[in-house]
Amino acid sequence: MRQESPSQESRQSHAGLWIVAALVLLAVFGLAIRKIYLSGAEEGSVDTDFSPAPAFDLAGLDGSRHRLRDYSGRVLLIEFWATWCGPCRLQAEILSRLYDDVRGDDMEFLAVSLGESKDLVEDYTRKDPVPYPVLLDPEETLGYALEIYALPTVIIIDRRGQISFMRPGISDGDTLRRALSAAAESREKVASN
Repeated sequence: MRQESPSQESRQSHAGLWIVAALVLLAVFGLAIRKIYLSGAEEGSVDTDFSPAPAFDLAGLDGSRHRLRDYSGRVLLIEFWATWCGPCRLQAEILSRLYDDVRGDDMEFLAVSLGESKDLVEDYTRKDPVPYPVLLDPEETLGYALEIYALPTVIIIDRRGQISFMRPGISDGDTLRRALSAAAESREKVASN
């Protein structure tokens, strides 16, 4: 029977500890990522901030200019995304379905591509179009102003120009529907006071 030397046993023991530590780290990392991407899935949850939305002036893919003031008095949902972002595709599908249900004169959706060229975004949207305007923020000016740190991120600006909802990760349709309703009611609450 072959016996292992104490140094071999010690190396095997240390290797086992490193493997366990790595697995624990991966599990914690996985849970953190899951929390970020599924943060919109909590039942009944609607994040509200009510800070003023920063002014912006961004070009659309069609060459038109879009400014915050253009949407004054309307509810505005903005999705921040990038062509390389897999979860952004799922968020765009959710938003496309929701947009068909809620669009109107008092509500608009925008998709803001962060840090990417017009050519890249045009190629992407040709293959995967969305039914609402796509804007370009190649220098991430609006992204930095809003401290966007994860993609996708959805914000909702109420009729008074206040950010009433902001959430990184994928937000489900029911949560967004509630947040849009709350933003639409914001003017009515102010008017009745």
